[in-house]
Amino acid sequence: MIFVSDLTDDELTVLRSDLEAVFRANSDPTDLPKDLRLAAEKELNEEPDKMKANIKALKQLIEDEEGLKARAEDLFLAAFLRGKKHDVTKAFQCLKNFYDFKSRYSEMYKFILPTTHPKVFAQNHMGNIAPLDRKGRKIFFIVPARFNIDEIPMIETFKMGTSIFELMLHDLTLQVSGTIIIFDMANLSLIMQARMATPTLAWHLCMLVQDKIPMRVKAIHIVNQPFYFSACFAVFKPFLKKKIRKRVFMHGTDLESLHKHIDPENLPVEYGGSRPPFSSQLTTTIIQLNESKYEEWSKYGYNKL
Repeated sequence: MIFVSDLTDDELTVLRSDLEAVFRANSDPTDLPKDLRLAAEKELNEEPDKMKANIKALKQLIEDEEGLKARAEDLFLAAFLRGKKHDVTKAFQCLKNFYDFKSRYSEMYKFILPTTHPKVFAQNHMGNIAPLDRKGRKIFFIVPARFNIDEIPMIETFKMGTSIFELMLHDLTLQVSGTIIIFDMANLSLIMQARMATPTLAWHLCMLVQDKIPMRVKAIHIVNQPFYFSACFAVFKPFLKKKIRKRVFMHGTDLESLHKHIDPENLPVEYGGSRPPFSSQLTTTIIQLNESKYEEWSKYGYNKL
């Protein structure tokens, strides 16, 4: 794993455009580029005045909630409002679920950062790429065969994932257009699959994505899955809502099927694309650049009685 401090000025310059594409934050959630503004109007029935009024209403609900110390930055709250299409009641419930889960299962939701857990990030097994899919949505890769499960407990990888998700909530493109996830199941043995897909982790992952964090997962693409993958998927399926089940696409080794959703020019070369092989370096770099924020974020949640 390469740290930001190890990069030359030229290397940082090369990274900069991809970093901005992967993570485009803004302190003002209504300050959207034209493409996102039009998408927000069409998909979320959003207008700047409506967003401002709903943020104000959400802040009041937070203030009235006994025992809850929640972050109140406009951009952070906008993620919950957009995740629930500006239904303030549902957005507030999602926010409460978010902090309740982090309080009840605190050991599972501690932040994992590159400087404190370099070996976890060095697995090079998950992260965003700069391009978008054909509908303008973020693309997040997970490559389970790269998990070093003999040395790094799965819970550490899970905490890394939730640490990434919490930062990505601030990305305007993800808030408005959502994200897709590509699971590459190549070279995943049956034994590795069984060790990874425990019912506990499956439940937490499904609950988190569906009810506890406003990620707006628009599609899950599974590629290179072995014939015995159905056993692994069976662990997750009972926890998935019908809406999410319909968004799961299994492509196997048929890359042309995947290309119907993502232009091959925007995919890594191993997926029939023209970009460099997948690497988690972009996401790791973003986390490194924002590590100071995590200490502050860890102070929020429900007060323990």
